[in-house]
Amino acid sequence: MKRQRLTDYLLKSVGLFFVSALFCSQVKAQVQLRRSFPSAKQISAFDNTVYCTAFLSDGSLLTLRDIYICEVRNIDRITFNPTGSSVAVMRGDKPISIYSFRERNRKLFELEDKRKGLKKRANLPFVLQGESGKKLMKEASKRNIVNVAMCYADDARHFVASNSLGEIIIYDTKEYLPNAYIQGEAVATTLAVSSNNYFIAAGTGNNLDIWNFQTKELREAIPMEANVNGMDFSDDASLLAVVTDDNILTIFDTRNWEKTQTLDTLGVNLSAPSFHPEGKYVSVVRDGRDIVVVNLKSNKIEQVLAEVPGSVTAGRFFMDKQNSSIFMISNRAKEIVFWDANGLNPFFGKLMSKEVDARMNEWIKMAEGESMEDYAIRVNDETRLKQQALFAQEVATELAGDRISLDNPFVGDYDESGNVLSIGFNSLPPIVLEVPAGEAEDFKDGKDLKFNNAVYVLNDNDEFELAYVEVLNETNNKVYIYDNIGRTKLTAIEDDEDFVPLDVMQLASREEEQLKEIMEAIIEENKLNKLITENTQINVMTEVISDVDANGKKILNYKVGYQYEVINKEFSAKEDFPSGGYNIEHSNAAMSLMKIIKDAFESSLAKYLGESKQVNVVITGSADASPIRGRIAYNGQYGEYTDEPYYKNGNLDNITVTKATGITSNEQLALVRAAGVKDYIEKNVTTLEKTRNEYEYYVEIAKERGGEFRKITVEFLIVDAFPVQ
Repeated sequence: MKRQRLTDYLLKSVGLFFVSALFCSQVKAQVQLRRSFPSAKQISAFDNTVYCTAFLSDGSLLTLRDIYICEVRNIDRITFNPTGSSVAVMRGDKPISIYSFRERNRKLFELEDKRKGLKKRANLPFVLQGESGKKLMKEASKRNIVNVAMCYADDARHFVASNSLGEIIIYDTKEYLPNAYIQGEAVATTLAVSSNNYFIAAGTGNNLDIWNFQTKELREAIPMEANVNGMDFSDDASLLAVVTDDNILTIFDTRNWEKTQTLDTLGVNLSAPSFHPEGKYVSVVRDGRDIVVVNLKSNKIEQVLAEVPGSVTAGRFFMDKQNSSIFMISNRAKEIVFWDANGLNPFFGKLMSKEVDARMNEWIKMAEGESMEDYAIRVNDETRLKQQALFAQEVATELAGDRISLDNPFVGDYDESGNVLSIGFNSLPPIVLEVPAGEAEDFKDGKDLKFNNAVYVLNDNDEFELAYVEVLNETNNKVYIYDNIGRTKLTAIEDDEDFVPLDVMQLASREEEQLKEIMEAIIEENKLNKLITENTQINVMTEVISDVDANGKKILNYKVGYQYEVINKEFSAKEDFPSGGYNIEHSNAAMSLMKIIKDAFESSLAKYLGESKQVNVVITGSADASPIRGRIAYNGQYGEYTDEPYYKNGNLDNITVTKATGITSNEQLALVRAAGVKDYIEKNVTTLEKTRNEYEYYVEIAKERGGEFRKITVEFLIVDAFPVQ
């Protein structure tokens, strides 16, 4: 079955929604209908990835345009493999089956439980709503083992299912064999896995159980006031949204599992919570018709999408990371509906924090020619806070744009007791100017006022406020200054629990210089040996990233990134991979990078790599746009891959490369180049032999042709590298 690229349809008319929402305060934040796909079938449930959609109708599994995925009937639940390669199917007391999404009627796996004596164990009581729920409870009453809920981990490496015995079973997705069994005290009727693979959240009646995904131990057992019927983790795994039968949406902080928000005025029969990818909004379905979008920063309803009563089963946000476009998918009785969600205002606080951190990482480094004495004066705890506040104001002002001119300012009341005049705006909070009594009458309306040199900050609601502005009254040609700098709360840094200590940042900065010395020494040696020239450019960078572990403890991770590229296409075939080549030993540039990584990890970085230390490795392989005509033979030297999860242009996808398939696409070529890097690291970097390493593949395909677009990036994240005071 040919996979349908849905976002290709949707993106044609997205335009500049993001830009206009970012810089024009008069644009009302909203979700808008983009496209619908009608069906002749009644839709009872659906699931999707970025590019794939499947739905249930009368127990049958179909995709858009009413194409049957398989001929199996009486299906109760479905869930997509996040790569889009397959769909998991649950029906009655039958084993869960995995069906290909590309090939009709192809069953890939059947998750039959082969343990003996299971049917002699008593089923635990549980409650499920709806017709499919009644069917499952009926099957369980026969003392058959019934699968109840299921979900995938976001990285598609694990599949999780619950049954009527109160078990939660974790499967790998290579062969769908069970890796672990977790025995609960009640049946989990809804499941979710956090994106960082820290937690499995399980709704068990009036309880919310949080299991540690790694240790399989119960982290938290949270009593709820009513039955849990839906949940969703935020994309960054920092929050969990839960809806219960008492019409309450509860938001939990996953750091400490405390309730951060309880919203009880959204309406009745809430279901299907879904986080916006940036975490600022969450949607719920109300009474089977309305999709309610809640702004978690302002704690208010942002928008209501009124639909046909009784027809909506779910609404779900998703992002096409290739272009950062955000959509929502929902259903009507006989339609799958796609919404353009780019009109919702961004999470400005996250944008600002990311940019401020990037500027601070550069500011903290010792400048060329700067003495240690001058550096100590320029960079210390006091100057760091001031510089961070300055960057926060700069970035907030850049993000705000020219909001005043678009916000129709107007003259408000004059307070004679304090000689202050209020100036109001449509969306910005009002400001007050000190105006002598005799000059107040010169302020007629906002049209006579000119605002210059505005400085903005963000408040707790993720909204812009003026911290400073000069107001020219053209009636009397006088300038009045509003100055609240220093008295305005700088939310992004004052509430920052992820503050990285200065001494750790400085240590990373100094170590980056040591890593550059290792790099330069190997580059010079390889130049002398005429393996590479100055056209091969290799870079290294370091960063300290604040995080929390699965127990909520603050940790500091150490990110070390390497990249090479051959910038002159005339030298690329000689110094890098030849056209169509993937053997890492045939690329002098790649082997130079490997030698740099090996030397660094066996010297300067070795002190961070203790026994069982967690190291996450992201390898990005690339290829240019030159078409592959025919088939490049692949001898399997870096392994064989079938429906392997990988990231293409930021989106999770799947890829197959085997001896039988060979290499017929640039994506396959780029992946095998990345696999060569992993192979080298595993065989040659001795200090990583004792660590727990997890690898992810990313692939980038250039739009242009030419060897200069072949490059490799390797990023190492050493988890919990530095002690936290």
